[in-house]
Amino acid sequence: MLSLQRAVLPAVAGAVIVAAAIVLLVRGGGESTEGANAAPARPYAERSVIPSTIRRVTPADYRAPLRSYRRHVRAALARMLVDVAGLRAAIARDDLSGAKAAWLRAFADYGTIGAAYGAFGELDRAINGLPDGLPGGADSARFTGLHRIERALWRRRSTDAARAPAARLARDVTRLRTRVATLDIDPLEYSLRAHEILEDSLHLELSGRASPWSGAALVALRANVRGTQVVVRTLRRLVLRRDPDRRLPQADRALRRLARALDDLARAHGGLPAWPSLTTRDSERIAALTAGAAEQLAYIPELIDPRPPRPAQRAFG
Repeated sequence: MLSLQRAVLPAVAGAVIVAAAIVLLVRGGGESTEGANAAPARPYAERSVIPSTIRRVTPADYRAPLRSYRRHVRAALARMLVDVAGLRAAIARDDLSGAKAAWLRAFADYGTIGAAYGAFGELDRAINGLPDGLPGGADSARFTGLHRIERALWRRRSTDAARAPAARLARDVTRLRTRVATLDIDPLEYSLRAHEILEDSLHLELSGRASPWSGAALVALRANVRGTQVVVRTLRRLVLRRDPDRRLPQADRALRRLARALDDLARAHGGLPAWPSLTTRDSERIAALTAGAAEQLAYIPELIDPRPPRPAQRAFG
């Protein structure tokens, strides 16, 4: 639901490499002397300690979580419309710093609804798309939305260049909000977002790719953490019903540690700093905490998989 662009900028490659290494070490994905001969992991159904008396999660069980999430999306988009109005007002009075501040707020609003991106279709591209793959790149007329405005305000330092894109952004966000009630959010996709939002933060935000002109990766990451916490909250009842090991508190603690680290940076800098301005130590710490939180959440989709169980398949040969 998510944007699929993947790239790593050399200036922050170290942080992402550290985070990736953590993920590989925890998951056993790195090379080792035993890797070539290691047996494949057993299916979760064989290693689960969930008693058979606890019924499986079904798509019907997702109705209440998805209703709750749709309410969250509508509220976030309502806040975004207020912030986009503030952005347009700052642009109208040629207030560059005010426009940047309003843009950061609108960008954060959108970042809290990452679990639903897949259901937004072309409107997501219009609101939050990057210029990758477009004819003419960032100069393409098809490059619109938040990042078109970001480029105008930070790279070109022009409120005039942001005027028309901001007007279109207001229309697109309004259209999206009217569609929320009928959004078709797949239960399996929704369960995957419990950890994929933060994985995308590693790939996109902490590579510098998703906000290349403003360096607002930390603003987006904080919003992504909040969005992830919303998803986890809506799924909590389903998870606890099927989790006798009670691992969810570990995931909660990992999310809180990441949120506290972001708050600490904001206090130290008088607001969240631009990602490229961080020291290597701070950027590596944030990347590692993000990877760790994503890893703690990775078991959730498997635990509450809404698909019916499949019979065991014989391997070829």
